[in-house]
Amino acid sequence: MVLALVLSVTDCKSSSKRDYFDTSFQCFAEPGWRDDSNFKKYIEKAWLPTRLLYAQDNLKIKRSNVVFAGDSLVHLFLPDLMAKEFPGQSVTNRGIGGDMTETLLTRMEEDILVLHPEKIVIEIGGNDFIQGKCLSLVQNNLLAIIQKIQSKNRNTKIFLIAVPPTRVKELNQIVPVFNLFLNQVARTTTNVEYIEVWDSMRKIDSPTLREELIRPNGDSLHFNEKGYEVWGKKLRPYLQK
Repeated sequence: MVLALVLSVTDCKSSSKRDYFDTSFQCFAEPGWRDDSNFKKYIEKAWLPTRLLYAQDNLKIKRSNVVFAGDSLVHLFLPDLMAKEFPGQSVTNRGIGGDMTETLLTRMEEDILVLHPEKIVIEIGGNDFIQGKCLSLVQNNLLAIIQKIQSKNRNTKIFLIAVPPTRVKELNQIVPVFNLFLNQVARTTTNVEYIEVWDSMRKIDSPTLREELIRPNGDSLHFNEKGYEVWGKKLRPYLQK
């Protein structure tokens, strides 16, 4: 499974490489992951095979009114959950576990835009920060994604979901800074909306994931079905317009 491979090759234990508040921290501005061999393994064994499945499916469905794009948090928004949260809507999932802003950018045309969606929902950025990517690089990639969508069709509605809290301290420190950027982009860009989920998914008095949203088996990065209910509640008013 894609998620299992991603978790097996992603180093989430080396906190100094992703702790943006560490005095010795140096952000990573190169393509891929800090561990290039594992990144190549991920691309070969997970990313490309998933894209092949999406290409085959795209040939069948041809169009979709709404397309979700992003990383494992999107990938795990399984079809039955999507059908439950968005009944009667043409919604297609094009998330890939492990995706970063740079890899999503490279596949936007073939995986997402080819379906001529009226609305695109994007959640991306967490894996960039796991790798300690430079914040400016992640921001510029996000802007490039929006530009690519709007160059195809300026009327496409884009919904940027806030990167949600996790149980990883270093991510919970930097992600709110990125979410502020997403919010500002939405406020200043036509046909872009920001969907705030951070506040709804965090503990009341702590910048970490609420207990009732935690997945079992020690998963510190993802949330359970109740978390997708939060997403559904937030998104339905926008997708039903």
